[in-house]
Amino acid sequence: MSQQKLTNNENTNKTKRIASNTLVLFFRMLVITVVNLYTVRWVLSGLGTVDYGIFNAIGGVVTTSTCLTSVLAISTQRFYSFAIGKGDQDKLKDIFSVSINLTLILTLVIMILFETGGLWFVNSEMTIPSDRMVAANWIFQLALLSFVFSIIQIPFMGTVFAREHMGVYTLISTFDSLAKLVIAFLIKSAPIDNLVFYGIAMAVEACLVMICYIVIARTRYAECHYVKVKDPQLYQSLISFSGWTFYGSLAGVGMIQGSIILLNTFFGPAINAAFAISNQVYNALNTLCNSIVLAFRPAMIKAYSSNNRTYLDQLFSASNKALAYLLTAIAIPFVYEARAILNIWLGSKQTTDEMILFSQLFIIYTVVLALQNPITIIIQAIGKIKYYFLIVESFTIASVPLTWIFFKMGMPSYWIFISLIGTCSFAHIVRLIILKQQYPAFSLRRYLITFVIPVACIVIINSLFSEWLTYNITNQLIQFITVFFASLVITIILAYIIGINRNERKQMNVFIRQTLFR
Repeated sequence: MSQQKLTNNENTNKTKRIASNTLVLFFRMLVITVVNLYTVRWVLSGLGTVDYGIFNAIGGVVTTSTCLTSVLAISTQRFYSFAIGKGDQDKLKDIFSVSINLTLILTLVIMILFETGGLWFVNSEMTIPSDRMVAANWIFQLALLSFVFSIIQIPFMGTVFAREHMGVYTLISTFDSLAKLVIAFLIKSAPIDNLVFYGIAMAVEACLVMICYIVIARTRYAECHYVKVKDPQLYQSLISFSGWTFYGSLAGVGMIQGSIILLNTFFGPAINAAFAISNQVYNALNTLCNSIVLAFRPAMIKAYSSNNRTYLDQLFSASNKALAYLLTAIAIPFVYEARAILNIWLGSKQTTDEMILFSQLFIIYTVVLALQNPITIIIQAIGKIKYYFLIVESFTIASVPLTWIFFKMGMPSYWIFISLIGTCSFAHIVRLIILKQQYPAFSLRRYLITFVIPVACIVIINSLFSEWLTYNITNQLIQFITVFFASLVITIILAYIIGINRNERKQMNVFIRQTLFR
């Protein structure tokens, strides 16, 4: 009985830490979102539509390899968290050293691939005005350099996440965001070509962020010191895990970056710019999702590795609901007030109908995509990811050739989102089936009754009320404020009443009392 009480107290303390990390990351998201909105506005104003489209198209070619970055990051974090959950502190230094070796190999491979095939693609296959080809090649090299810096920081950043020190991550990422804002402000006063200046400044900024992670990790964490590792099993495990995670990450990146390339090929830089702007809305919501996922992922993996299945189920339920309800509260008013938001953000002269429609559709895609995160975390904790990624991501990556077919048939540019949303929705159903096979404790019936149905009810009620408000309030400013405030209040009330179970409601009450009234 005392052991059970001790376990419950430990779980409660862990839950409080997750809640605190979520609040810290949520605050980070708010600050970064506001900063990024002004950053994009100033970048678009400083570069102009054509150069902005070129930058995103070229960056899209390079960042098709961000799947490799995310693969190593996720794999490193998983092995760190698993070892911590097992209480195997000696293993941490080996994991760090192996990840350093793999990072250096990955960096070399990427440099070779992009200095050959990447250069050919930019100069031969992309639609770029002839007078901007020199600047485009500069941007390609500088984007590649920035990307290399982001790869090198992975083993150090992974330690921060595994230790659940989200304050460190928040501090560095806030610096990252503010530095980009300053760079955007300086574009118009650059003494050289504005596009080239922007690329140089972004590369320097990426280098500074890398240095921050290295210095902090080596100072605070004993495992962040290189040692020679002769254990081939650890290399094999990390490479195997990374290999199949790579396929999943390739699909995720391919859905966005492949879309950028296809839009550039079929419609040119102007539509690329519209997609790039709407992609910033996706990034803003995705930042919110990542704030929640980052808070839950280490704890879920540790719960699995320590065989604490009851707590893992609680975290799975809580992470699903946290993602769904926060996204609902924000996404619905974003859809209804997309024109007003873009006019405020970019200015009415810069806003186009394509930007508005793309942003609305991107929001729907983001909500659908975000709900896969808790499922994927459990699969990664189990470690049997080959079947999962091979089956699921085969459906998601199919959006790229499907979009190409649509465009070949003469469909308009927004059909890219029909492909994205459709394939992503079907893939989610497949994820649930595989989760049930690999984690028998998961109940599809309970998932539908306690999560899907309440979320659907809240979305429908919120959407109907938001639509009613837009038709009955004529003043644009009052309408804008009312829709956002009403969406937040309705989601919170309905989530508390029908969206969470009794135990979750009890824990929420305790957390609110201790946070607000202590």
